[in-house]
Amino acid sequence: MNNEEAKLILQAYRPGGQDANDPRFREAQEQAQRDPELARWFANEQALDSRISTKVKASITPPAHLRSQLLAQRKLIRPVAWWKMPAWQLAVAACLAMLVTIGVLWFKSAGETQFAAYRNEMADFAGHKLDRLDLMSRDVPELRRWLAQKESHGDLVLPAGLDGRPSLGCRLLDWKGHKVSLVCFELENKQIAHLLVVDSSAFKDTPTESPVFNQVGNVATASWSRGGKTYVVASKEASQTDLMKLL
Repeated sequence: MNNEEAKLILQAYRPGGQDANDPRFREAQEQAQRDPELARWFANEQALDSRISTKVKASITPPAHLRSQLLAQRKLIRPVAWWKMPAWQLAVAACLAMLVTIGVLWFKSAGETQFAAYRNEMADFAGHKLDRLDLMSRDVPELRRWLAQKESHGDLVLPAGLDGRPSLGCRLLDWKGHKVSLVCFELENKQIAHLLVVDSSAFKDTPTESPVFNQVGNVATASWSRGGKTYVVASKEASQTDLMKLL
């Protein structure tokens, strides 16, 4: 079982523990225990499901006298089969079901860790999809001036291991309406490191000043925040150990 298969299964896992003895769920949980990134994703899913459940329970409060009224009436109401319902009732039911589905999907999307999604997307882009640069130059001050003219991140603070290294160029990106500045640096042994800078206001879960290292597929990343900006260094050629030496 790989991580994608485990995610498909764990998305249906109920936070109350009712599914703990199911073999498929157990296998998916074992996969999560072996992979820290999957384990963090599963923990976020469970926390989000619990919050949704709590909000739903809190928003549905039966009237105080409902039980006594029902017992007093003792009237048996047989449910109407859906195929016997009038067309307008079926349409209303379908609309309600669609609204509930959209609401749950929106809530889950909004609750996902924003920074992890950004980091993974930028790592994939820098490692596999970067096909051009807006400005090619080995002069970092020239790149700073160009970024400043574009009202981007000309005042970015380079980590010690990249300061003084030759650049290859830079490019401006957009992530959900936020400007992202990408600067490429040449390392030893023809390795390339991509520095991505975005305003920290883009996330609710901004990383700390202490760098955090993650492996996104075959791309090593380091992430940190400083001075209102969030930085990610991504490299397909360099290892996490190599990135540690840069920071």
